[in-house]
Amino acid sequence: MANPYKTHWYHRQPQFWLDRDPHRPVGSNATPEVIRLDPVPGHQPSPKPPVRIFLGTEPRQYRGTRVFIWSVMQNRDPARAYEITLMSDLDGIPREGWKTGFTNYRYAIPHLAGNTGRAIYNDVDQIYLADPAEMFDLDMQGKGVLAITEKENSVMLIDCEVMAPLWTLEAVKAGKGHAHSKGVMSENGLYGELPGVWNSRDGEHPVPQIKCLHYTTLHTQPWKPFPEMLRYGENALGYLWHDMEKAADAAGYLMFTADHPSREFSALVALYQQMHETPETFAGHRLGKHVDSVAELVRKTGAETLLDYGAGKGKEYSRIEGEPHDSAWRQVSVWPGVRVRCYDPGHPPFATLPDEQFDGVISTDVVEHLASFDVPWVIDQMFARARRFVFIVAACYPAEKILPDGRNAHTTQQPPYWWHTQMALAARRYPGIEWRLACDEKGTFGKRRTTFDASSPSPLE
Repeated sequence: MANPYKTHWYHRQPQFWLDRDPHRPVGSNATPEVIRLDPVPGHQPSPKPPVRIFLGTEPRQYRGTRVFIWSVMQNRDPARAYEITLMSDLDGIPREGWKTGFTNYRYAIPHLAGNTGRAIYNDVDQIYLADPAEMFDLDMQGKGVLAITEKENSVMLIDCEVMAPLWTLEAVKAGKGHAHSKGVMSENGLYGELPGVWNSRDGEHPVPQIKCLHYTTLHTQPWKPFPEMLRYGENALGYLWHDMEKAADAAGYLMFTADHPSREFSALVALYQQMHETPETFAGHRLGKHVDSVAELVRKTGAETLLDYGAGKGKEYSRIEGEPHDSAWRQVSVWPGVRVRCYDPGHPPFATLPDEQFDGVISTDVVEHLASFDVPWVIDQMFARARRFVFIVAACYPAEKILPDGRNAHTTQQPPYWWHTQMALAARRYPGIEWRLACDEKGTFGKRRTTFDASSPSPLE
């Protein structure tokens, strides 16, 4: 029987055939990010163990990740704790030949879970329509893995203690993938059947019966994560995913926030503070390449105050006469009459983020220095502080600078489409704010800039 979920050659973009093996590097996340959902206040905490979910994902799947977590939040038992581990760009695991950026992470789950207790595995292209605790609590009848078939393990319930000797981190690092891992499970009689409604692929079941919906057909995934690789079509159940994203937007939900950033955020700020000790490092001279673009927005909107988010040492600015010596307010001649408030968490004189609004917020060559999980909430901060416009420049290529820990200073290197998505998501939460995004790429024939604004075709549709 033909696979009804198969993506054929005619669903592929030309770029797919030019780059079939993306040569994914080993990730840099030494410790996976964990999103913990505590019992909801007002409910007596359940004595049952936390529902542990390990999600296979990658930075390009930000929208899918956010909506997946939102779906858990909407269907959870409010009295119970849930822990969602984001398996994304994990350190020390080669990914040659993987179909996705997270393909074989699932076989490292026993190790990541401490080789004890239970864990659910989900691919990022899924949403829950029922409480995952119902699956977590199923009678496993001594089996090590429950899945809908021995071959289809994109949703699994795993007994980590049982599978620990067979599914090891060492095996994953050695490149042992599906064939090996499914084989040792089968040979040891550790497979058990999971009811199909927990992995309903593109609507194999009537919607009222579905507990976990899997958008498994790549070219019909509603959030269209790889448009340069696939020709996307409609999904009959895509409305369920889009309705969840709209609800998350309406609630202002972000996976990470300024109060609860990723684990990487404070570590990166500390590294940048260390680098700022060298006078010429992060001087802020890159602003000079963008003053004309900002000047256009200043004239168009009549802006009189700006926040420079990530100003470095602000060397392109001059002091404002009459301002105190330690003032973070600056000016530049090409924007006459405009006062600029400098902010940079790595530079002590500018390290305090003002809790007020400005006519415009600008950020040039800053956002790519963040961990990918922190990009959305930082952009959200910019929009929240803008009365009229936001202007962001993102570099999509490796930096010349290297961090003290050996990593490239551009810790998030994503294509323009990804950055456009982040801007469009933030703009949707702040209607009426004008915005412009400039994405710089480097290639064989030099640097190329792609610019987006509110009039650009939306990546969210």
